[in-house]
Amino acid sequence: MKSLIVIITSLNVMFLIMHEYDAFYRGEWKMFKFINKLKDSTQFLIFFYLHIPITLLCLYYFWTTINFNNFLLWIIINIFSILHLIIHLIARMWNSNVFKSINSFFIIAGSAITGLINLIIFRYY
Repeated sequence: MKSLIVIITSLNVMFLIMHEYDAFYRGEWKMFKFINKLKDSTQFLIFFYLHIPITLLCLYYFWTTINFNNFLLWIIINIFSILHLIIHLIARMWNSNVFKSINSFFIIAGSAITGLINLIIFRYY
């Protein structure tokens, strides 16, 4: 079971980081109205620097899963992966949504599915 947890978690981290790449490619910062009045380059920098700790958190999450400690973080990230899909499904109704492609949906749904699988596996661990 431990190997399966590590495999599913590595897929989850991969989907989360791929979503970050997709967010930068598509200009996700343009969706946020509260920074829309700033120059595009400033919006990008804010978005960029906010995602450094997010990426580090993903790597730390993977590291703690390999070592099988910090299960609270593991549960939180997996629940977040599922809620993240719900947020993006709601955001599909916004005109400013930049994640309209099937590839973006596949990445976000992949994160949610692996998060759900992890939570189910955790129940039996």
